Amino acid sequence: MLIDILNECIVDMNTVRALETASADTKKQSEANYKFKQLVVSVKQTIVEIQTAVENSKFRPSTEVMSGLNGIIKNCEQVVKVGAANAATTGFIEGERKRVYDAVEQDWRDYYQGATAHIISLLEIVKGILPNEDRVKYATNKMRRAASWGKTADNYRFLNEGLADAEKILKDLDLDEDSDILAFLKLVSEGKATIRNLTDEILAWIKAENLEDKMHIGF
Repeated sequence: MLIDILNECIVDMNTVRALETASADTKKQSEANYKFKQLVVSVKQTIVEIQTAVENSKFRPSTEVMSGLNGIIKNCEQVVKVGAANAATTGFIEGERKRVYDAVEQDWRDYYQGATAHIISLLEIVKGILPNEDRVKYATNKMRRAASWGKTADNYRFLNEGLADAEKILKDLDLDEDSDILAFLKLVSEGKATIRNLTDEILAWIKAENLEDKMHIGF
């Protein structure tokens, strides 16, 4: 709906341009109308980016972002209703657009961090015991393609694939997130594991997984 309204704004600028001939300063008004039209195009692009993220991931923009967009649309509609743009109004709307863009970028960073940080951390912990460590590399690289806001649908697809690959890796290991074994592997990855950490359960698991030759004792 927001995009439909913006499309109407762009089309209605034809009417605005028709009024330019009645302006006391035709050139100045023409420049103001052109800048407003470019602003509308920028706002539309922001909305398209949000829709792309929502349609291709579990991301949802905050109330602040949606409220800001609605306010921008209303201001754009008012300009068209008046029949001519002016520098002050366009500048104000542009400021609001930048504020909304900054907010949605932060929303995405928060979403991405929440969706990937923990699982990437788990992958780093277990990669040393995998027959093919490249599985972790491929999964994390896919996820990281969508780390920044404003990516294409392909990047969100890679994010989803990376998350699915990561879940498959952990499922294949059959380890609970709160298991003693995973806690031990975390210590190993941090270089903090000691002989005291080797419980009977962990030793049995190491043997069952044929990992005796992959783990070394150091001082």
